[in-house]
Amino acid sequence: MSQPTIGVAVIGDGLMAKEHTMALRNVRPVFGEVPLDARLEVIVHPDPARAEAAARQYGVEHWSTSWEEAVADPRVGLVDIVTPNVHHPAVAIAAAEAGKHIWCEKPLASALGDARRMTDAARRAGVVTMVGFTYLHNPALALARELVERGELGELFSFTGFFSADTMIDPEVPFTWRTDRSRAGGGAVADLGSHLTSIARMLAGDIARVAGLSRTVVAERRDADGIPHAVDNDDHTLALVEFASGMVGTMQASRVQTGRAFEVSFVLTGTRGAIRFSQQDNYRLEVSLASDGLDTHGFRTIEIGPGHGHFGALWPMSGINVGLHELKIFEAHDLLRAIAGGPAARPDFAEALAVETTVDAIMRSAASGGAWTDVA
Repeated sequence: MSQPTIGVAVIGDGLMAKEHTMALRNVRPVFGEVPLDARLEVIVHPDPARAEAAARQYGVEHWSTSWEEAVADPRVGLVDIVTPNVHHPAVAIAAAEAGKHIWCEKPLASALGDARRMTDAARRAGVVTMVGFTYLHNPALALARELVERGELGELFSFTGFFSADTMIDPEVPFTWRTDRSRAGGGAVADLGSHLTSIARMLAGDIARVAGLSRTVVAERRDADGIPHAVDNDDHTLALVEFASGMVGTMQASRVQTGRAFEVSFVLTGTRGAIRFSQQDNYRLEVSLASDGLDTHGFRTIEIGPGHGHFGALWPMSGINVGLHELKIFEAHDLLRAIAGGPAARPDFAEALAVETTVDAIMRSAASGGAWTDVA
């Protein structure tokens, strides 16, 4: 019997297109038997030269300059959206209305109202959706969530999260859609802070209210043609958060954190234990648990291994680092499995909307000078 396949339209040609196509091509090599294979049918960019080059580089069968035609193509069953944020709503809503499943990069949209429209369209259509909060697929986070659910941490009362990068501390980094509020929405808070928010929600549940402060550190940048533009979204945001459970926390998202090339980390603390994690050392989870019965204070290290999340699909032994591209393979696997009728894909549009609602509240709070703001 032939293996069931689903045709994929990749809308966009940049870094995330590379990551998504790598992931889709490697689900079967990593997992072996899978219920559904992805066929990279078409890739889209309005510039024909770029579309053709992307098809050649990423191993996609066809290229197009029209996302509308790609979405309508009967060979396509999954629409993969890797465009700037402002374009997500039109493509996603059209895909949902055409009955196509959707994989969309985060954040869901550049405006909260558009994110709601996308979620409503997908719900009405009954299509499977997945949003690219890649870190949620880390085997270390699977273990962290298991420890929380088993009650090993007791009553949670504190979350501290950081997503710190120095990618835009250099004022010569050019002005792009990521530094343009009309195309990206928020800056660091939306691009990086949404990841932190997704992690916090995964481990500790709904966030009820926030208080945020933002700064734009590099106020003007030149585009590729040398034309100066004002940067109108944030480079650096801090937020106090209060969870629906009463737990409190802080989150920091920065793209101008000098000395930190790329760091995603958090500490989660409860009355009987704590968890400490850094994506840069993602082969381990540090824990301090009352149930260990130790007479000394401090964290011990659990080496992440085959018993945690999808780790065992990659390696039969513990303690090996797992990269972002490999986490994306886990994400693609879960999406294809859901489309084939398996467990629901997570995080879906509904969860991404909850994340975006929280980020929007942080942005509104920062605009008001840091006042406590309810997460509507």
